[in-house]
Amino acid sequence: MPDKGSITNSKIYLILFLISFAIVFCSSYNPINFRIMYVDSSVYITIAQGITRGQLPYRDFVDNKGPLTYLMSVPGLFIGGFTGVWLTELLIIFISAIFAFKTALFFGNQYEALFGTAFSFVALVAFFLVNAGTEEYSLPFLMISLYIFTKYFFSGKKDVAFYELIALGACFACAVLIRLNMFSLWAGFCIIIFFNLLIKRQLIFLGKYIVFFSLGIIIIFLPIYFYLKTNGIFDLFIEQVIFAGTARGFGGSNLKMLQKTFFIVLGRGNSALPLWLGIFFILKKYKQSDFTYYLGYTFSYFLMVLFLSFSEGGAHYNFVLIPFFPPALTYLTRIISSIFQDRKNKHVLVAFLFLCIFSESLIRYFYYLTNRLYDNSGNHLYNAGKIIDDNTKTDDKIISLGINGYIYPFTKRSSASKYFYQGSGISEIPGAREEFLFDILTAKPVIITTVTEGGRDEIIPDWHEPILELIKSDYHLLSDENGFIIFRRNYQ
Repeated sequence: MPDKGSITNSKIYLILFLISFAIVFCSSYNPINFRIMYVDSSVYITIAQGITRGQLPYRDFVDNKGPLTYLMSVPGLFIGGFTGVWLTELLIIFISAIFAFKTALFFGNQYEALFGTAFSFVALVAFFLVNAGTEEYSLPFLMISLYIFTKYFFSGKKDVAFYELIALGACFACAVLIRLNMFSLWAGFCIIIFFNLLIKRQLIFLGKYIVFFSLGIIIIFLPIYFYLKTNGIFDLFIEQVIFAGTARGFGGSNLKMLQKTFFIVLGRGNSALPLWLGIFFILKKYKQSDFTYYLGYTFSYFLMVLFLSFSEGGAHYNFVLIPFFPPALTYLTRIISSIFQDRKNKHVLVAFLFLCIFSESLIRYFYYLTNRLYDNSGNHLYNAGKIIDDNTKTDDKIISLGINGYIYPFTKRSSASKYFYQGSGISEIPGAREEFLFDILTAKPVIITTVTEGGRDEIIPDWHEPILELIKSDYHLLSDENGFIIFRRNYQ
């Protein structure tokens, strides 16, 4: 990569913004071509929209994610609808790109850091475009925290500013209030720092770090606690997120499955790369001044992969590993550039090599760019919602059968049950199926629907068989177009 000269801050921010825009352009919320959301996104957006209508998570909507998963979508959704959510995504990715670059600068010059950052976000595409969304909401908190940890070890200062410690604690709180298993990044570094300070007997620094880090946690946790407590949903939060969420997260935790899933996680989208480089760093830097950082980096990454492995979740969970890519890829850029040092076109050769390494992400990206231009699933959602609204009254209730919340944001009618989606993590809540069936069989919602868009079959026999029997006797087919089968209750 070029070594001479420097890039102005304005150009750097422009490049980082363009990288962020290129990523978010493929989001299903893109206002140019709004499309059917990912399964998890549909659930989160349904709850966020419910909040804008005065409803409450955990009481009116059962789910096992932290409250910030929904609350972070509320401002954009309230102000600008789905376009507002898309702009929220853009802001989140842009902030993440800025701190990815700032972290990468500790491992290379501006060109190398930009290169490492750019391809880290190319790697991100492989996880951004599959199965779920809203995972990116945790990304800035992870990126900012890794930057602070990196700065602590490499800036040459013996201490950390109090505001950085507060920011670190606040980021930790925000991340775990999105998903509980996000704690691994902080755990790995903090354990290493804790023992390092104990060995050096720097107890004053250790005390300061604990106090201000805890203060940052409190600053975030207290408002959320009061929100949950004053609305009477704190106990429901504990039941659905802490107990049911943990039960689901550790559902595949037997040793054999854990070992299998561990290597599956590492095998997705070059996710093994930061771990192998981390191990290389440890061996190379042993007894050197920066050894402690690489030990924390590698230990944190190992914990991240480990706790992802406890769940049998999909590839989108790997999204949270992306903050570890900029240091690794920037370091690789330096090494590879030195090999081609005497070649005039060395930056082209390095770029070609990385394009080959991350070809999966690029192929997926261009597939979405080309094929999704003809995707009309967004219009289908609006049309299906209009059919429901035109054939119901204001107080009528509906229910969608399946593990998604696709239709609810497109209709003015509310769910006939707080189990607005079924199966999946809801199965971990004792009595959930029985309560759901009681709600539907007793209330007999005016509309019962299920999605068929993209060849989906969302019927879960254990949950839906009694409802299918109810449909045969008390309902008629209203529409099977627009990617939904919609049944309306017979007139009394």
